[in-house]
Amino acid sequence: MNRISLLVCAVSATALTACTSIPVADRDLPGPETAASWQASSDNEGMVRDGWLDELQMPELLQFVDQVLADNPDYRSRSLLMKAAGYDRGVARADLLPSLSGGISAQRQHTSNPSVTTNSLSLGLDASWELDVWGRLSTREKAAAADYAVARYDLEGARLSLAAQVAQGWFQALEAEQQYALARRTVESYERSERIIRNRFNRGLSSGLDLRLALSNLEAARASLSDRRDQLDGARRSLEVLAGRYPSASLRAAGGLPDQLSEVPAGLPADLLERRPDLQAAKQRLYAAGYRSQQAGKALLPSFSLTGSAGNASDNFSDLLKFDNIFWNLIGNITQPVFQGGRLLNTARAQEARFEAQKEQFAQTLLQAFREVEDGLSTDRSLHEQVRHTAKAAEAAVSAEEVALDQYARGLINVTTLLDSQRQALAQQSQLLLVKRLRINNRIRLHLALGGDFTQPEDHQATNSNQLTAYKSEGDL
Repeated sequence: MNRISLLVCAVSATALTACTSIPVADRDLPGPETAASWQASSDNEGMVRDGWLDELQMPELLQFVDQVLADNPDYRSRSLLMKAAGYDRGVARADLLPSLSGGISAQRQHTSNPSVTTNSLSLGLDASWELDVWGRLSTREKAAAADYAVARYDLEGARLSLAAQVAQGWFQALEAEQQYALARRTVESYERSERIIRNRFNRGLSSGLDLRLALSNLEAARASLSDRRDQLDGARRSLEVLAGRYPSASLRAAGGLPDQLSEVPAGLPADLLERRPDLQAAKQRLYAAGYRSQQAGKALLPSFSLTGSAGNASDNFSDLLKFDNIFWNLIGNITQPVFQGGRLLNTARAQEARFEAQKEQFAQTLLQAFREVEDGLSTDRSLHEQVRHTAKAAEAAVSAEEVALDQYARGLINVTTLLDSQRQALAQQSQLLLVKRLRINNRIRLHLALGGDFTQPEDHQATNSNQLTAYKSEGDL
């Protein structure tokens, strides 16, 4: 078992142990009052790049990523959903406080016999407050806070995912452009071969079969050129849609497919996975489910509330503000559910089952994260070898094509050998562009699986250590 596997097993055991407990106090989750400050920090470019985009040294790509993050409709929608979740937490928090309402009413009454008209004005103030004796209301507020944190991490995950989609789409457009350029060079090469073969045919040095084979390959290359052009336009339109623009296929990606990528460090710390927004969101969903399970259980207990009212009545508006005739009352209530057909008990059991299900979902999310990292590392090694060998194959095939064209012109080889060498040169060059793009896209997926680049700040490591210690010290439901 290698070092990565050992780290994976260690973190899995720690995380799954944490799943068996639920926090009984607020984990300092950001509330709606901090939504603006969190959003401001998210707008910082480091939240997205975190090193993995900067190392590509492609300023045009980085600038385009910023534009997409500013204009993408789906991302803006998620940002608004996060704000809504923050306001929902504010609603839950308001239930912990007393509620106060005031009202004023006016009535005018007339009787015919005797003819009397009377006015009646009243001013009232009502207050109510449910005492959170068992912590049911505070538990509901904590569940709403966890929901807000889920929305926050979902937004961060969407931000990172969108940046990765843009980068992958950028390199796909670059590959499509280079494939289109290769297809044009191929058409030119086949046109040159067709002229040589036609010249030999006119001189009686080759058969009509040779000319027909050359014409067939030329037309097939022209058809492939048209297909490559369509693929290029499609890649450009995809980038434009991500940026919230009309898909006119006018956007052009700048730069080229990188020939070299930095080496993946040996012995990556498994704690890097803690940065993944989807893992953080899954953890907060687990907390929310646990809090709701607690809340449902506490609903079986008595509730205590205070209600009060005060007011004044008068025939004249000016007398309403006098305190001579003011009246008030204060009432305390204790309410205990007695019989509801098992509704509260079944609700509590349902929430407990949802909590247990959320534990399994968290474990599945964690295992999926480990699989994505392992797949990314394995594929990175494989594609590195593919790029190296395909580059050598393409270089040899291009050289062979040049030799074959010269030898056919001198009548040393037949047309089949010439056309085979041309097809081989095209295939290897096209394959080289493809594997280069697949390698950079896989590297982006690996960074996405790790939640960022290959480094981990010391303060983040300390935070993770403190969090894991706190999780393991929490009491069971």
